[in-house]
Amino acid sequence: MFMVLEILGGLALLLIGGEAMVRGAVALGRWMDLSPLVVGILIVGVATSMPEMAVSVEAVLKGHPAAAIGNVLGSNSANIMLVLGLTALVKPMHRQARALVPDGLMLLGAAALFVLLGFSGVITRWQGAAMFAALAANMAWEFTRTRRETKLAREIEEELAGELPPGAIWDKPLIALLLVAGGLGALVLGADLFLKGGLAVADYFGVSKGVIGLTLLALGTSAPELASSLAAARHGHSDVAYGNIVGSNVINILGVGGAAAMAGALTFPRLMTWLDGPVMLAATALMVLIFSTRKGLTRPRALLFVAAYTGYMAVRAAILS
Repeated sequence: MFMVLEILGGLALLLIGGEAMVRGAVALGRWMDLSPLVVGILIVGVATSMPEMAVSVEAVLKGHPAAAIGNVLGSNSANIMLVLGLTALVKPMHRQARALVPDGLMLLGAAALFVLLGFSGVITRWQGAAMFAALAANMAWEFTRTRRETKLAREIEEELAGELPPGAIWDKPLIALLLVAGGLGALVLGADLFLKGGLAVADYFGVSKGVIGLTLLALGTSAPELASSLAAARHGHSDVAYGNIVGSNVINILGVGGAAAMAGALTFPRLMTWLDGPVMLAATALMVLIFSTRKGLTRPRALLFVAAYTGYMAVRAAILS
């Protein structure tokens, strides 16, 4: 019961801390007179991935790199097969004009890089730093490119204004700073509790830390993506839901994976190298292919996504390593 309370309490703190950081960071961006585009792409994009980053870095610092690797691979697979699948079951998602170029190729490249590094056996600190630098360069390029696409820029600004309207109490600089600081503290404490609970579950059931990273930690840290994607789909913004998953998965690989590797070299378990990495890469390629077709992600295809994820989890649970 105690480990369940640790997991639930940690997850609650992760969600609360992430939300507080987003609101505080957005308010600080407005106070510094940054454009909504900068706020939307640079600030919100990074802040919403803080739960995954906090848990993965904490796992490495506690000496459980397999849990961090599992969190990255599991979160990306869950985001594609489960989150997009459930979202499209609520409302089918149409073809995305940018599914292949540039978004799909960028995500495929990042996923392939992570899997190839896994086959080398370890991601070193300098490789992690290079991945993190690549993410920073990609976000700068994304901002420059998006600024030229006035329609997309307007959509991002409208989405940001709708979700976090200006003029609220958190727009005051002192309140915003307190939200960022409090959110960061909640993330650190939540990551510690969530990881402790997850590792206790692994010990209790006799499974590896990597399996817990792939399942419990990955599903828990994917909760914000599921909530935001479902909300976007219900309001008819399937492009926002798709972009949310693509952006989150790129940050998971280059940002979360890079930060975890900088905290301590990531040594890949053999099974993750040969099974979980290729599954994540295959799911990524399938997503790009489907959103490049005329029909997009229909309900039958979405059902196959969810069924594939369920089957993958069943196989993983049967292997238990």
